[in-house]
Amino acid sequence: MKTKNLFAGILFGAAILFSACTIQEDNIGDVIINPGGGDNSGSVVLEGQITENLTLTADEVYELRGGVSVVDGITLTIEPGTRIIAGDVGGVFSYLAIEQGARILAEGTASQPIVFTSNKSTPNAGDWGGLLLAGRAPINRGTTATTEVANLTYGGTNPADDSGILRYVRLEYTGGKINDDAEYNGLSLYGVGNGTTIEFIQAFNGNDDGIEFFGGTVNLKYAVVTGAGDDSFDWTDGWIGNGQFWIAQQTSAAGDKGIEADNLSSAPDAAPFSNPTLSNITLIGAEDGDGENKGIEFRAGTKVSLYNTIIKAFPGKGIEVDDDQTLLNLNNNEVIVRNSIIDNVNSFDLDHGGATVDLADFATFNNFTLDGSGAPFNNAGSAIPANFEVTGFRGTYQFTVATDGVDNFDPSTLNSFFDAANYAGALQSGDSWTSDWTRL
Repeated sequence: MKTKNLFAGILFGAAILFSACTIQEDNIGDVIINPGGGDNSGSVVLEGQITENLTLTADEVYELRGGVSVVDGITLTIEPGTRIIAGDVGGVFSYLAIEQGARILAEGTASQPIVFTSNKSTPNAGDWGGLLLAGRAPINRGTTATTEVANLTYGGTNPADDSGILRYVRLEYTGGKINDDAEYNGLSLYGVGNGTTIEFIQAFNGNDDGIEFFGGTVNLKYAVVTGAGDDSFDWTDGWIGNGQFWIAQQTSAAGDKGIEADNLSSAPDAAPFSNPTLSNITLIGAEDGDGENKGIEFRAGTKVSLYNTIIKAFPGKGIEVDDDQTLLNLNNNEVIVRNSIIDNVNSFDLDHGGATVDLADFATFNNFTLDGSGAPFNNAGSAIPANFEVTGFRGTYQFTVATDGVDNFDPSTLNSFFDAANYAGALQSGDSWTSDWTRL
Protein backbone atom coordinates (compact mmCIF):
# COMPACT_ATOMS: atom_id res chain seq x y z
CA MET A 1 0.00 0.00 0.00
CA LYS A 2 1.28 3.45 -0.85
CA THR A 3 1.29 5.90 2.00
CA LYS A 4 0.79 9.61 2.09
CA ASN A 5 1.22 10.55 5.74
CA LEU A 6 -0.08 14.05 6.44
CA PHE A 7 1.19 15.64 9.63
CA ALA A 8 2.71 18.81 10.99
CA GLY A 9 6.27 19.55 11.98
CA ILE A 10 8.58 17.25 9.99
CA LEU A 11 12.14 17.96 11.06
CA PHE A 12 14.67 19.16 8.48
CA GLY A 13 17.06 16.36 9.41
CA ALA A 14 14.38 13.77 8.80
CA ALA A 15 13.80 15.23 5.34
CA ILE A 16 17.51 14.82 4.54
CA LEU A 17 17.36 11.21 5.70
CA PHE A 18 14.32 10.52 3.53
CA SER A 19 16.06 11.95 0.46
CA ALA A 20 18.89 9.43 0.95
CA CYS A 21 16.59 6.38 1.00
CA THR A 22 16.93 3.75 -1.67
CA ILE A 23 13.16 3.95 -2.34
CA GLN A 24 12.37 7.38 -3.81
CA GLU A 25 9.97 9.47 -1.72
CA ASP A 26 8.39 12.81 -2.57
CA ASN A 27 8.44 15.20 0.36
CA ILE A 28 6.14 18.18 -0.29
CA GLY A 29 5.98 20.31 2.84
CA ASP A 30 4.13 18.19 5.39
CA VAL A 31 3.12 15.60 2.78
CA ILE A 32 5.24 12.49 2.35
CA ILE A 33 4.51 10.15 -0.56
CA ASN A 34 5.99 6.68 -0.39
CA PRO A 35 5.22 4.89 -3.67
CA GLY A 36 6.66 1.56 -2.65
CA GLY A 37 5.63 0.60 0.86
CA GLY A 38 2.69 -0.98 2.63
CA ASP A 39 0.63 -4.00 1.69
CA ASN A 40 0.65 -3.48 -2.10
CA SER A 41 -3.09 -2.83 -2.31
CA GLY A 42 -2.33 0.21 -4.43
CA SER A 43 -4.14 2.81 -2.32
CA VAL A 44 -2.58 6.02 -1.06
CA VAL A 45 -3.13 6.49 2.67
CA LEU A 46 -4.03 9.93 4.02
CA GLU A 47 -3.50 10.60 7.71
CA GLY A 48 -3.52 13.56 10.08
CA GLN A 49 -3.51 17.18 8.92
CA ILE A 50 -3.21 18.47 5.39
CA THR A 51 -1.06 21.58 5.81
CA GLU A 52 -0.17 22.40 2.21
CA ASN A 53 -2.31 22.57 -0.91
CA LEU A 54 -2.93 19.07 -2.24
CA THR A 55 -4.58 17.55 -5.31
CA LEU A 56 -6.05 14.03 -5.32
CA THR A 57 -5.96 12.55 -8.81
CA ALA A 58 -8.28 10.08 -10.51
CA ASP A 59 -5.46 7.65 -11.29
CA GLU A 60 -5.05 6.81 -7.59
CA VAL A 61 -7.33 5.35 -4.91
CA TYR A 62 -6.99 7.15 -1.58
CA GLU A 63 -7.69 5.75 1.87
CA LEU A 64 -8.53 7.90 4.88
CA ARG A 65 -6.89 6.68 8.10
CA GLY A 66 -8.45 8.19 11.20
CA GLY A 67 -9.44 11.84 11.15
CA VAL A 68 -8.00 13.75 8.18
CA SER A 69 -8.30 17.55 8.41
CA VAL A 70 -7.61 20.31 5.91
CA VAL A 71 -6.40 23.28 7.97
CA ASP A 72 -7.03 27.02 7.72
CA GLY A 73 -5.68 28.57 4.52
CA ILE A 74 -5.22 25.26 2.67
CA THR A 75 -7.10 23.98 -0.39
CA LEU A 76 -7.77 20.31 -1.12
CA THR A 77 -8.55 19.68 -4.79
CA ILE A 78 -10.13 16.40 -5.91
CA GLU A 79 -10.25 15.49 -9.60
CA PRO A 80 -13.37 14.10 -11.33
CA GLY A 81 -13.59 10.31 -11.01
CA THR A 82 -11.44 10.09 -7.87
CA ARG A 83 -12.28 7.34 -5.39
CA ILE A 84 -11.66 7.74 -1.64
CA ILE A 85 -12.16 4.78 0.70
CA ALA A 86 -12.39 4.76 4.49
CA GLY A 87 -13.17 2.57 7.48
CA ASP A 88 -12.17 2.51 11.10
CA VAL A 89 -8.81 2.03 12.77
CA GLY A 90 -9.00 0.39 16.18
CA GLY A 91 -12.61 1.47 16.50
CA VAL A 92 -11.85 5.10 15.54
CA PHE A 93 -13.85 6.04 12.45
CA SER A 94 -12.12 7.80 9.60
CA TYR A 95 -13.48 11.09 8.29
CA LEU A 96 -12.49 14.08 6.17
CA ALA A 97 -12.91 17.52 7.74
CA ILE A 98 -12.56 20.90 6.03
CA GLU A 99 -11.76 23.28 8.88
CA GLN A 100 -12.67 26.96 9.13
CA GLY A 101 -10.70 28.91 6.53
CA ALA A 102 -9.86 25.81 4.49
CA ARG A 103 -11.42 24.96 1.11
CA ILE A 104 -12.31 21.82 -0.79
CA LEU A 105 -12.61 21.87 -4.58
CA ALA A 106 -14.29 18.54 -5.38
CA GLU A 107 -15.80 18.99 -8.82
CA GLY A 108 -16.87 15.72 -10.36
CA THR A 109 -19.09 15.24 -13.39
CA ALA A 110 -22.17 13.13 -14.08
CA SER A 111 -20.01 10.57 -15.90
CA GLN A 112 -17.10 10.87 -13.43
CA PRO A 113 -18.46 11.48 -9.93
CA ILE A 114 -16.16 11.72 -6.93
CA VAL A 115 -16.97 8.78 -4.64
CA PHE A 116 -16.28 8.41 -0.92
CA THR A 117 -17.05 4.85 0.16
CA SER A 118 -16.26 2.00 2.55
CA ASN A 119 -12.96 0.16 2.43
CA LYS A 120 -14.71 -3.10 3.34
CA SER A 121 -15.16 -5.89 0.80
CA THR A 122 -18.74 -6.23 2.06
CA PRO A 123 -19.74 -2.67 2.93
CA ASN A 124 -22.40 -1.69 5.45
CA ALA A 125 -23.93 1.51 6.74
CA GLY A 126 -21.69 3.05 9.40
CA ASP A 127 -18.40 1.67 8.11
CA TRP A 128 -16.72 5.08 8.35
CA GLY A 129 -17.45 8.64 9.46
CA GLY A 130 -18.30 11.12 6.73
CA LEU A 131 -17.45 14.47 5.17
CA LEU A 132 -17.53 17.56 7.42
CA LEU A 133 -17.27 21.22 6.44
CA ALA A 134 -16.86 23.91 9.12
CA GLY A 135 -17.33 27.54 8.16
CA ARG A 136 -17.56 31.03 9.62
CA ALA A 137 -21.21 31.84 8.84
CA PRO A 138 -23.64 32.75 11.67
CA ILE A 139 -25.16 30.16 14.00
CA ASN A 140 -27.47 30.54 17.03
CA ARG A 141 -25.45 28.63 19.67
CA GLY A 142 -23.29 31.70 20.22
CA THR A 143 -20.77 33.29 17.93
CA THR A 144 -18.96 29.97 17.61
CA ALA A 145 -19.47 26.41 18.82
CA THR A 146 -17.73 23.02 18.72
CA THR A 147 -18.94 20.13 16.60
CA GLU A 148 -20.34 17.03 18.30
CA VAL A 149 -17.84 14.91 16.37
CA ALA A 150 -14.26 15.71 15.30
CA ASN A 151 -13.97 18.67 17.74
CA LEU A 152 -14.12 21.39 15.06
CA THR A 153 -14.87 25.06 15.70
CA TYR A 154 -17.70 26.45 13.57
CA GLY A 155 -19.75 29.62 13.26
CA GLY A 156 -18.89 33.29 13.01
CA THR A 157 -20.08 36.51 11.44
CA ASN A 158 -19.52 36.04 7.68
CA PRO A 159 -22.64 34.80 5.85
CA ALA A 160 -20.70 34.77 2.55
CA ASP A 161 -17.93 32.52 3.87
CA ASP A 162 -16.52 30.20 1.20
CA SER A 163 -15.57 26.59 2.02
CA GLY A 164 -15.19 25.62 -1.64
CA ILE A 165 -17.16 23.52 -4.13
CA LEU A 166 -18.80 20.10 -3.92
CA ARG A 167 -20.30 18.96 -7.20
CA TYR A 168 -21.20 15.41 -8.30
CA VAL A 169 -20.03 13.83 -5.04
CA ARG A 170 -21.39 10.53 -3.67
CA LEU A 171 -20.96 9.56 -0.01
CA GLU A 172 -21.58 5.87 0.71
CA TYR A 173 -21.85 3.81 3.95
CA THR A 174 -21.19 6.74 6.30
CA GLY A 175 -22.47 7.24 9.85
CA GLY A 176 -19.97 5.57 12.14
CA LYS A 177 -21.47 5.52 15.64
CA ILE A 178 -19.26 6.86 18.42
CA ASN A 179 -21.82 6.40 21.21
CA ASP A 180 -25.56 6.74 21.79
CA ASP A 181 -25.34 10.54 21.46
CA ALA A 182 -22.84 11.00 18.62
CA GLU A 183 -22.77 9.64 15.10
CA TYR A 184 -21.37 10.95 11.85
CA ASN A 185 -23.66 12.05 9.03
CA GLY A 186 -23.00 11.61 5.35
CA LEU A 187 -22.41 15.32 4.79
CA SER A 188 -22.28 17.66 7.80
CA LEU A 189 -22.36 21.42 7.12
CA TYR A 190 -21.32 23.37 10.21
CA GLY A 191 -21.75 27.14 9.91
CA VAL A 192 -21.02 26.95 6.18
CA GLY A 193 -21.48 30.17 4.22
CA ASN A 194 -23.28 30.87 0.98
CA GLY A 195 -20.01 31.53 -0.83
CA THR A 196 -19.77 27.72 -0.92
CA THR A 197 -21.26 25.80 -3.87
CA ILE A 198 -22.90 22.44 -3.10
CA GLU A 199 -24.89 20.61 -5.76
CA PHE A 200 -25.36 17.11 -7.17
CA ILE A 201 -24.74 15.29 -3.88
CA GLN A 202 -25.86 11.79 -2.94
CA ALA A 203 -25.70 10.24 0.52
CA PHE A 204 -26.18 6.49 0.09
CA ASN A 205 -26.95 3.92 2.83
CA GLY A 206 -25.60 5.90 5.77
CA ASN A 207 -26.18 4.87 9.37
CA ASP A 208 -27.33 8.30 10.58
CA ASP A 209 -28.56 11.42 8.74
CA GLY A 210 -27.85 11.89 5.08
CA ILE A 211 -27.21 15.66 4.93
CA GLU A 212 -27.39 17.95 7.97
CA PHE A 213 -27.08 21.72 8.30
CA PHE A 214 -25.81 23.17 11.58
CA GLY A 215 -26.58 26.85 11.12
CA GLY A 216 -24.92 28.83 8.38
CA THR A 217 -26.27 30.18 5.12
CA VAL A 218 -25.12 27.59 2.57
CA ASN A 219 -27.44 26.58 -0.28
CA LEU A 220 -28.03 23.06 -1.66
CA LYS A 221 -29.32 22.17 -5.10
CA TYR A 222 -29.76 18.68 -6.63
CA ALA A 223 -29.44 16.31 -3.68
CA VAL A 224 -30.39 12.65 -3.24
CA VAL A 225 -30.44 10.76 0.06
CA THR A 226 -31.04 7.03 -0.25
CA GLY A 227 -31.51 4.60 2.64
CA ALA A 228 -30.58 6.90 5.52
CA GLY A 229 -30.58 5.10 8.85
CA ASP A 230 -32.03 8.18 10.55
CA ASP A 231 -33.22 11.41 8.88
CA SER A 232 -32.60 12.05 5.20
CA PHE A 233 -32.24 15.83 5.58
CA ASP A 234 -31.80 17.68 8.88
CA TRP A 235 -31.24 21.25 10.02
CA THR A 236 -30.64 23.05 13.32
CA ASP A 237 -28.57 25.87 14.86
CA GLY A 238 -30.20 28.63 12.77
CA TRP A 239 -29.72 27.47 9.17
CA ILE A 240 -30.82 30.18 6.72
CA GLY A 241 -30.30 28.93 3.19
CA ASN A 242 -32.03 27.82 0.02
CA GLY A 243 -32.68 24.33 -1.31
CA GLN A 244 -34.14 23.00 -4.56
CA PHE A 245 -34.49 19.58 -6.19
CA TRP A 246 -34.08 17.26 -3.22
CA ILE A 247 -35.03 13.57 -3.16
CA ALA A 248 -35.29 11.35 -0.09
CA GLN A 249 -35.92 7.64 -0.70
CA GLN A 250 -36.27 5.58 2.47
CA THR A 251 -35.79 1.82 2.59
CA SER A 252 -37.37 -0.83 4.81
CA ALA A 253 -34.00 -1.45 6.52
CA ALA A 254 -34.02 1.72 8.64
CA GLY A 255 -35.08 5.35 8.64
CA ASP A 256 -36.85 8.07 10.56
CA LYS A 257 -37.88 11.37 8.94
CA GLY A 258 -37.59 12.67 5.42
CA ILE A 259 -36.79 16.07 6.93
CA GLU A 260 -36.14 16.84 10.60
CA ALA A 261 -36.17 20.58 11.16
CA ASP A 262 -35.09 22.39 14.35
CA ASN A 263 -34.19 25.88 15.37
CA LEU A 264 -32.38 25.07 18.63
CA SER A 265 -33.68 22.42 21.01
CA SER A 266 -32.24 24.06 24.14
CA ALA A 267 -33.60 27.53 23.21
CA PRO A 268 -36.35 27.40 20.55
CA ASP A 269 -36.47 31.22 20.31
CA ALA A 270 -32.73 31.58 19.70
CA ALA A 271 -31.73 33.97 16.92
CA PRO A 272 -31.06 33.75 14.09
CA PHE A 273 -33.99 31.37 13.61
CA SER A 274 -33.59 28.43 11.26
CA ASN A 275 -35.54 29.71 8.28
CA PRO A 276 -34.69 28.06 4.95
CA THR A 277 -36.58 28.43 1.68
CA LEU A 278 -37.11 25.16 -0.22
CA SER A 279 -38.84 24.10 -3.41
CA ASN A 280 -39.30 20.98 -5.53
CA ILE A 281 -38.77 18.35 -2.86
CA THR A 282 -39.72 14.66 -3.17
CA LEU A 283 -39.89 12.60 0.05
CA ILE A 284 -40.77 8.90 -0.33
CA GLY A 285 -41.19 6.92 2.88
CA ALA A 286 -40.98 3.26 3.81
CA GLU A 287 -41.98 1.07 6.74
CA ASP A 288 -38.95 -0.05 8.73
CA GLY A 289 -40.94 -1.84 11.44
CA ASP A 290 -41.79 0.84 13.99
CA GLY A 291 -44.62 2.62 12.18
CA GLU A 292 -43.12 6.00 13.12
CA ASN A 293 -41.39 7.26 9.99
CA LYS A 294 -42.55 10.79 9.16
CA GLY A 295 -42.31 12.91 6.06
CA ILE A 296 -41.37 16.13 7.86
CA GLU A 297 -41.16 17.15 11.51
CA PHE A 298 -40.96 20.91 12.16
CA ARG A 299 -39.98 21.44 15.78
CA ALA A 300 -37.88 23.38 18.32
CA GLY A 301 -38.87 26.76 16.90
CA THR A 302 -37.92 26.42 13.25
CA LYS A 303 -39.35 28.62 10.54
CA VAL A 304 -39.53 27.59 6.89
CA SER A 305 -40.97 28.39 3.46
CA LEU A 306 -41.65 25.19 1.50
CA TYR A 307 -43.09 24.97 -2.00
CA ASN A 308 -43.89 22.34 -4.65
CA THR A 309 -43.25 19.33 -2.42
CA ILE A 310 -44.43 15.71 -2.62
CA ILE A 311 -44.69 13.62 0.57
CA LYS A 312 -45.72 10.01 0.02
CA ALA A 313 -45.92 6.65 1.84
CA PHE A 314 -44.68 7.47 5.34
CA PRO A 315 -46.29 5.15 7.91
CA GLY A 316 -46.37 7.95 10.49
CA LYS A 317 -47.31 11.56 9.86
CA GLY A 318 -46.96 13.40 6.59
CA ILE A 319 -46.08 16.63 8.43
CA GLU A 320 -45.89 17.06 12.20
CA VAL A 321 -45.44 20.41 13.94
CA ASP A 322 -44.06 20.24 17.50
CA ASP A 323 -43.40 22.67 20.35
CA ASP A 324 -44.96 25.99 21.29
CA GLN A 325 -42.49 28.24 19.47
CA THR A 326 -42.93 26.33 16.21
CA LEU A 327 -46.71 26.55 16.54
CA LEU A 328 -46.46 30.28 17.19
CA ASN A 329 -44.35 30.59 14.05
CA LEU A 330 -47.00 28.63 12.16
CA ASN A 331 -49.74 30.93 13.43
CA ASN A 332 -47.67 33.93 12.31
CA ASN A 333 -47.40 32.48 8.78
CA GLU A 334 -43.70 31.76 9.29
CA VAL A 335 -44.11 28.02 8.72
CA ILE A 336 -45.25 27.98 5.11
CA VAL A 337 -46.09 24.83 3.12
CA ARG A 338 -47.61 25.87 -0.19
CA ASN A 339 -48.52 24.26 -3.50
CA SER A 340 -47.64 20.78 -2.32
CA ILE A 341 -49.04 17.24 -2.23
CA ILE A 342 -49.13 15.41 1.09
CA ASP A 343 -50.45 11.98 0.06
CA ASN A 344 -50.13 10.16 3.36
CA VAL A 345 -52.49 8.19 5.63
CA ASN A 346 -51.97 10.84 8.32
CA SER A 347 -51.43 14.10 6.51
CA PHE A 348 -50.86 16.67 9.23
CA ASP A 349 -50.53 16.73 13.00
CA LEU A 350 -49.94 19.25 15.78
CA ASP A 351 -48.15 17.69 18.74
CA HIS A 352 -46.45 18.51 22.05
CA GLY A 353 -47.54 22.13 22.23
CA GLY A 354 -50.16 24.32 23.81
CA ALA A 355 -50.18 27.21 21.34
CA THR A 356 -53.51 27.74 19.62
CA VAL A 357 -53.44 27.26 15.86
CA ASP A 358 -56.29 28.07 13.48
CA LEU A 359 -55.94 25.28 10.93
CA ALA A 360 -58.58 26.79 8.68
CA ASP A 361 -56.62 30.02 8.40
CA PHE A 362 -53.40 28.07 7.96
CA ALA A 363 -54.87 25.97 5.15
CA THR A 364 -56.26 29.02 3.38
CA PHE A 365 -52.94 30.87 3.62
CA ASN A 366 -51.10 27.87 2.15
CA ASN A 367 -53.55 27.20 -0.68
CA PHE A 368 -54.96 23.97 0.79
CA THR A 369 -58.35 22.83 1.95
CA LEU A 370 -59.27 20.86 5.06
CA ASP A 371 -60.15 17.19 4.82
CA GLY A 372 -63.05 15.55 6.64
CA SER A 373 -61.07 15.28 9.87
CA GLY A 374 -60.23 18.98 9.90
CA ALA A 375 -56.62 18.49 8.80
CA PRO A 376 -55.15 20.34 5.82
CA PHE A 377 -53.44 18.91 2.73
CA ASN A 378 -55.56 15.90 1.69
CA ASN A 379 -56.97 17.53 -1.42
CA ALA A 380 -59.30 15.95 -3.92
CA GLY A 381 -57.46 15.27 -7.15
CA SER A 382 -53.96 15.37 -5.63
CA ALA A 383 -53.48 11.69 -4.74
CA ILE A 384 -50.30 10.17 -6.12
CA PRO A 385 -50.60 6.81 -7.93
CA ALA A 386 -50.18 3.87 -5.58
CA ASN A 387 -47.13 2.58 -7.45
CA PHE A 388 -45.38 5.96 -7.46
CA GLU A 389 -41.67 5.70 -6.77
CA VAL A 390 -38.48 7.24 -8.04
CA THR A 391 -37.05 4.08 -9.52
CA GLY A 392 -33.68 5.01 -10.89
CA PHE A 393 -34.64 8.54 -9.83
CA ARG A 394 -36.20 9.08 -13.25
CA GLY A 395 -39.41 11.07 -13.29
CA THR A 396 -42.10 8.57 -14.25
CA TYR A 397 -44.94 10.87 -13.21
CA GLN A 398 -45.30 14.57 -13.81
CA PHE A 399 -47.37 16.61 -11.37
CA THR A 400 -48.39 19.97 -12.74
CA VAL A 401 -51.39 22.21 -12.42
CA ALA A 402 -53.06 20.36 -15.29
CA THR A 403 -52.84 16.92 -13.67
CA ASP A 404 -52.74 17.14 -9.89
CA GLY A 405 -55.24 19.83 -8.99
CA VAL A 406 -52.62 21.85 -7.12
CA ASP A 407 -51.80 25.37 -8.22
CA ASN A 408 -48.04 24.95 -8.45
CA PHE A 409 -45.63 27.77 -7.89
CA ASP A 410 -42.73 29.20 -9.91
CA PRO A 411 -39.86 29.35 -7.37
CA SER A 412 -37.71 31.47 -9.67
CA THR A 413 -39.80 34.39 -8.42
CA LEU A 414 -38.33 33.92 -4.92
CA ASN A 415 -34.70 34.80 -5.64
CA SER A 416 -31.92 34.13 -8.15
CA PHE A 417 -30.93 30.79 -6.59
CA PHE A 418 -34.10 29.04 -7.79
CA ASP A 419 -34.73 27.65 -11.26
CA ALA A 420 -38.16 27.93 -12.82
CA ALA A 421 -39.88 24.62 -11.92
CA ASN A 422 -43.64 25.01 -11.88
CA TYR A 423 -44.36 21.43 -10.78
CA ALA A 424 -44.53 19.40 -7.60
CA GLY A 425 -41.54 17.33 -6.58
CA ALA A 426 -37.91 17.16 -7.62
CA LEU A 427 -38.50 15.54 -11.01
CA GLN A 428 -40.74 15.91 -13.99
CA SER A 429 -41.12 13.37 -16.75
CA GLY A 430 -37.94 13.08 -18.78
CA ASP A 431 -35.67 14.73 -16.22
CA SER A 432 -32.12 13.40 -16.32
CA TRP A 433 -30.30 15.28 -13.56
CA THR A 434 -29.96 12.07 -11.50
CA SER A 435 -28.53 10.07 -14.41
CA ASP A 436 -25.17 8.26 -14.23
CA TRP A 437 -23.77 9.61 -10.95
CA THR A 438 -26.39 8.27 -8.48
CA ARG A 439 -26.91 4.71 -7.34
CA LEU A 440 -29.81 2.77 -5.82
